[in-house]
Amino acid sequence: MGWLSLLPAGAVRALRRILLKQGRRMGSARMQASSKSGALRACAEAARHSPAYQTLLREHGIDPASIGTNTDWASLPVLTKANTFERFALSQLARPLPAARLADVLTSSGRGGRSYGFRLTAREQYEDAWFDIDLGLQDIFGVDDKPTLLVNCLPMGVVFRSRAVAVANVSVREDMACSILRDVGPGFAQTLLCSDPMFIRRLLDEAHRVGVDWRALGTSAILGEEVLVEAQRDYIAARMGIDIDSDPARLVGSSFGVGELGLNLLFETRETIRMRRTMRSNAALARLLCGGAAPDAMPSVFCYNPLRSYLEVLNPDAHGFGELCITMLGSGAVIALPRYATGDMARLVSLQEAQEAAALAGVQAPWLPLMLVQGRIKDRPAGMPSVESIKELIYLDHAVADQLSGAFRLERASNGQPRLTLQASHTQRSSPTLLQELNQLCDQHGLGGMEVRVVTPEEFPWRPMLDYERKFDYVAAGSP
Repeated sequence: MGWLSLLPAGAVRALRRILLKQGRRMGSARMQASSKSGALRACAEAARHSPAYQTLLREHGIDPASIGTNTDWASLPVLTKANTFERFALSQLARPLPAARLADVLTSSGRGGRSYGFRLTAREQYEDAWFDIDLGLQDIFGVDDKPTLLVNCLPMGVVFRSRAVAVANVSVREDMACSILRDVGPGFAQTLLCSDPMFIRRLLDEAHRVGVDWRALGTSAILGEEVLVEAQRDYIAARMGIDIDSDPARLVGSSFGVGELGLNLLFETRETIRMRRTMRSNAALARLLCGGAAPDAMPSVFCYNPLRSYLEVLNPDAHGFGELCITMLGSGAVIALPRYATGDMARLVSLQEAQEAAALAGVQAPWLPLMLVQGRIKDRPAGMPSVESIKELIYLDHAVADQLSGAFRLERASNGQPRLTLQASHTQRSSPTLLQELNQLCDQHGLGGMEVRVVTPEEFPWRPMLDYERKFDYVAAGSP
């Protein structure tokens, strides 16, 4: 058992207060400097314990025993699912560890269709894993001072522990989640709902049916698994009775994790949400954060903890956007994956840019560093609208969004033009009026050349009755 788990509740709360206060005093610049040296230590540890990483180092002309403070960071290999989990056996990737010492196994989504990545957690690490979760919950929601119920509806067996809040891990069971919220939730000062942007649609319908009162429960939503666009945030907030721009307690926020590395590696705060929302009307702010680029959908603005992970962007373009690469810090990882490329398009935000952006948005600069995430690189085929731009389109008009499930498929028609097939809501059927409204929205937002179809739930050929247990693939394979 880890030493944190031996502390009484009062001591843990005091420790959280101390660490958050120290972090704010330390500042993001010092934390980032410490992060780089911690990343080199993580690489050195991986080189000692992982036969697979030793092989990759030698193939790059690097002696595993030579990694130290003077190692050229850029010379180290970049890891991907292809050159790790698809190439090596688990016994070569993992440090030697008896099975009895393993406490937790988490897989990647398997969205690529060829293999799964794994995160194995040793029992001593697992006993203390709740601390990072609780630290974030205290920083954003003040859970040490408010009895809190967290209902976790994330799919794929994603669960987590906490000593600061009560957790109900129900996965994608909207009936169980709403029953708990309605009947157990009133005993708490606030409730938190973890879900993904697709499943929450079904959950909101069930909540309306059974009489869940989001306002009375003081519910905030934390959404993961895929990018949340602002039009979606507006829609979800409207259905939950949350005034995103003025409510001091409730929010609809986004969190980013990687199954092989960890949960909540990047996360929104009230300040970053305000920045992103202001980007829609403030061109100067958008140019500043995007490095002068003009994306078709505003990227997510996240904070991250540089004492937990070292972040970099590979092969950045002229605006600073490239592939997100993460090195987890700390010792004891069962499967160490230094410099792991995630497949997401991202941009690091400098400290000066963050301060200027905060001023333009009228908020305090976050005490943690910032990163933009645009979305999956594979979801941005040339000559096609991005997945995020389609999400923005279908949630702009809430009456239109009510008639759709949120599932859609982008592909090329026989004439080479983009084709968008949308699934009607499970409580609605396709209508000529809905199609007309969608085509008008396309014309208004620069997507007028796209063929649009709306089909019934049963006619939708890609998992027509959504099971919500796996990430939805919005872009057809072979759409270069």
